[in-house]
Amino acid sequence: MNPIVQKIKDQKIIPLFYNDSFDVSKSIVKALYEAGIRIIEYTNRGEKALDNFTRLKEITSTEFPELMLGIGTVKNASELKLYADAKADFIITPVINQELIDCSKIENILLIPGTLTPSEVNLAYQNDLRLVKIFPADAVGKNYIKSIKPVFPGMEFMPTGGVTAELEDINEWLNGGAIAVGQGSALIKNDISLEELQTKVQELLNLLNS
Repeated sequence: MNPIVQKIKDQKIIPLFYNDSFDVSKSIVKALYEAGIRIIEYTNRGEKALDNFTRLKEITSTEFPELMLGIGTVKNASELKLYADAKADFIITPVINQELIDCSKIENILLIPGTLTPSEVNLAYQNDLRLVKIFPADAVGKNYIKSIKPVFPGMEFMPTGGVTAELEDINEWLNGGAIAVGQGSALIKNDISLEELQTKVQELLNLLNS
């Protein structure tokens, strides 16, 4: 198993967020890191995304030395290349197509594509990708992964979109065949304080690994 995929499997929740402010972004990363998070998806959802991500990567080795920082919401090969050049540890997309797959191979970077239908999962499978994001997960429900997993031996699944930050909900997805879940606004709410975020994440990690 790819070492990044293994870390995702070990962590079980993958926080994902974007903020226009670099300082706020750094503070959120710091809170997540101090809570025990070692894999984060920063999302390409604003005009400051590339600049913020590049600056975060520049300080990761000194301030967050164990952190694997990837980029999400990448939709085309041009964006993928920009973030590969910015030293992203992995790329997560909301879609899948051959152009993205081929570009990720050229850039030698882990691609975790967004899929929903069995045909999309199969495209990833035939290209030797072994972890896909199921997106939007709330459109298919918690039994979906269990239904399609036997058709794709060795394939791993990470539902994102509509997964709450409650332990019971996360465990239902994990018990249904997911190796981890993406956690966006349900976890990193606009009005949550950094202290509340750190406490919530620490509690979740402790409960998920107890």
